[in-house]
Amino acid sequence: MSDSRSILPGEIWYQILLCAIDAPWVLDTTVPAEGCFWHQQDKYHNEATYNLAEIYRRNIRLVCRAWRDFADEHRFRWITWDPKPIEDTSRRTRDAEEALGVHAPPCLSPGGWAVAASRSMRRTAARPLRILISVKNNRDLGILRDAVYFSFGKLTTLFINCRANYGTPIFDLLIQNSPLLPCVRCLMLKHLDFTGTPLAYISTAFPKLTGMTLEGGTFPHNPEDYLILPQAESLYFDFETMDGMTCSNWRVPSLLRLSVPILWNDNGQEDAEVFTCLRLHGSNLRFLHVNYAENVKLPASIWKWCPKVTEIVTSFSVVSLPPIPSDHPVQYFVHIINHDAPSHELMASGWTSHKEAPKLLGNVERMPKGALLVVGVQTWGACWGGEMHLLRRATIQAFWSLINETCVTKDIRLENESKQTYQEYLQEKTQNLNFSMGGLSLEARSSA
Repeated sequence: MSDSRSILPGEIWYQILLCAIDAPWVLDTTVPAEGCFWHQQDKYHNEATYNLAEIYRRNIRLVCRAWRDFADEHRFRWITWDPKPIEDTSRRTRDAEEALGVHAPPCLSPGGWAVAASRSMRRTAARPLRILISVKNNRDLGILRDAVYFSFGKLTTLFINCRANYGTPIFDLLIQNSPLLPCVRCLMLKHLDFTGTPLAYISTAFPKLTGMTLEGGTFPHNPEDYLILPQAESLYFDFETMDGMTCSNWRVPSLLRLSVPILWNDNGQEDAEVFTCLRLHGSNLRFLHVNYAENVKLPASIWKWCPKVTEIVTSFSVVSLPPIPSDHPVQYFVHIINHDAPSHELMASGWTSHKEAPKLLGNVERMPKGALLVVGVQTWGACWGGEMHLLRRATIQAFWSLINETCVTKDIRLENESKQTYQEYLQEKTQNLNFSMGGLSLEARSSA
């Protein structure tokens, strides 16, 4: 049909091709608020999804010259730079080397590296959307610097992991060159040592962040520091305490997911800074992760501070939940295995009575009917370890059977990260035992 009305405009074809090479979740910068986030989070790091999208992109490239140009324009959308001691010849590694211009001799200083690498970057015209880069030496620092100068104009997600002595130059690089990173929405900085008022610097440099993670390293806890991120939905703070911070200086009205540390000295003190944070910024929270916890009882007011929270992640062997109001929406509980606390608790108490039951059992009894309890292990065997003494292993296995019985009576689904319920595990274990016994019986009859 030669009628010109049957020809789609180029803009529509462009959108069609974008949909064809889309990599759902892994290139997104926002997360749906519904459902169990713990089970969803792996979708954002699934390389198989991206690899499939890359296959489609390479196939599109073969159609015609215009489509080849489109496909080449969208190369290197997800780059990981984390060199290993052994040679890696995988496609992902080769793509990272090409995208980041890793062709200069490793002996070059960061300044000398810039001249060689920047030429290669201009030639490849890489414009990644997501990158994880580990900075272990001057060469890596030079790669990061030149990528910021020449390649990060469309970058939306930036993960940086570094050795301690590179933290300050990396942070200065990002803050001073933030105009070159206008599209960054998710920022994760691991093992950086901060000074001064880092939250204020981030607020000014990256005001449109939807997610931020600060993990490891040192944090100054400056009372004059502030955080103003109107679009931030996820904040993950992985340091030992929030004491010394001033959460009243924060403006995070869109906050849905929060990870904070709670220590024993915060126990029962509603004026502790971490609880001030929850009181001031918990009204829209859906997901709360309590880390660094040790023998802490959450205050009863937490349900009032966080009236919409549906998911809590922590070690329920050391953190005690207060009674949950019947009309509160919380329904997902993720238990992070703490091998030290539960086993000592079990051996000491013997869990012979309700009064002596460990915290985990008490927490399960307080969970609402029909809830979901996820244990943070891929297999149930990881709950009692591989090299554990048989007596200790049997004690903990018996304890988990007790937990399971309590869950059954309350219609609580008890499952691991692979979504296998404890009930299914017991059935599988019984079937394997019966199969083994049947094999032994046949062998005995044959030998007779």
